[in-house]
Amino acid sequence: MTLAAGTPRLPAPTLVVGGYGYRNAGDEAMLSGLLDLLGRETTTVVSRSPAETTAGHRVDSVSIAGAAAAMVRHRSLVIGGGGLFGRDMGALGRLLPIAGILAAIAGREVALVGIGVDADISRTSRWLLARLASRSRWVIVRDAASRQILAELGVDSTIEPDLSARVASAGRAAGDRLLRSVNLDPSRRPVVGLCLTAVNPTLVDRARRAIIATVDARPDLDFCLIPMSRHPFVATHNDEILARDIAAERERIRILIPPDDPSLSLGVFEALSAAVCMRYHSLLFAHRAGIPIVGVAYAEKCLHWLADRGLEPVEPTSEAILRELDSVTLRAAA
Repeated sequence: MTLAAGTPRLPAPTLVVGGYGYRNAGDEAMLSGLLDLLGRETTTVVSRSPAETTAGHRVDSVSIAGAAAAMVRHRSLVIGGGGLFGRDMGALGRLLPIAGILAAIAGREVALVGIGVDADISRTSRWLLARLASRSRWVIVRDAASRQILAELGVDSTIEPDLSARVASAGRAAGDRLLRSVNLDPSRRPVVGLCLTAVNPTLVDRARRAIIATVDARPDLDFCLIPMSRHPFVATHNDEILARDIAAERERIRILIPPDDPSLSLGVFEALSAAVCMRYHSLLFAHRAGIPIVGVAYAEKCLHWLADRGLEPVEPTSEAILRELDSVTLRAAA
C-alpha cells in the first residue's frame, strides 16, 4: 500500500485500533505494514497484550481499557486493517464504528485503512459504518467487493493491497530452517501447508475429515499444520487447538507455530510446495510465495479475495482437495 501523491497526512501523534495482540499471524503482519506506512515514532497501538505488541513491533502500546484515555493524547485515529467490519468480529469489534464517530466528533482526524467489509453485517452496523466513513479522511479498502459495499452506502473508497504486502519476506532459506525444526525436509519431498480454522462451525468437521483422508491418500507428501491464529481465550479462533486434534490422529502430520516475526512466516510459505488455505492471510502469503493454493473459504472475506483473482473456492472434501493437489503435482512435473 502506498499513499497517492498529495494525499493529506494524518496529524501526529496517531492512535491505531485493530485486532492486535491476539496472536494472529495475519493481523500482526498487517500491523507491521501499517506501522511502516505511518511511522513508529509517533504511533501508539491499542492491543489486547500491550507488552507483546511493544516487544514485537517496537512501538508504544496501550491496553483496550486504556484506549479512551489514550485518544485524549492523540490527534488522529486509524482503524485498520483487516476484516474489522465483518460478522466474525466480537462485541468489542462491533463497537469500533461508535468509537470512531466519537473520536471524529471530538475533533480527531479519523482514517479507515486496509479494511474489509462484509455484505451480511447488520443494518445497524451498515448505518454506523456509513456515518464513520463519511467522517474519515482516508477510506482505504483491500478488495473490490468491499469498495462496492461502501459505494452502496454512499461512501467513496480506494483499493490498495492488504497492509501485509508491505512486509518483506525473510526468504525461502529461513522457511526451510523452520520446517526442518519440526522434522520436515522440503528438499527431500514436497511439504503441503495446512492453514485450518474452526471459526466456521459448518465447515470444521468436514475440513478435519477431508484433511485426514487427504493425508492418508498421499503418502508421497509431507503435511504441516500452520495455526495462523492462536486466540488467547476464544477456542474457535485458536487454530492450534484444531491443529493438535488433527495431529493426534495422524502422527506424521507436523505442526509449525508461526513465528512472531511476519517476515519469517512469509519465508515458511516460500518453502512449501502447496497450501490448503482456510485463513485469509494464508491465501495472501501463499499467493506471494507463488505456490499452488487450495482455497477453502471459511468467511466472506476469503471469497472476496478469491473472486478478485478469478479463483473458485474448493469444497472441504478429500475428493476436491486431492483433485487440486493432483493437478498441482502434474503441473509441477510438466
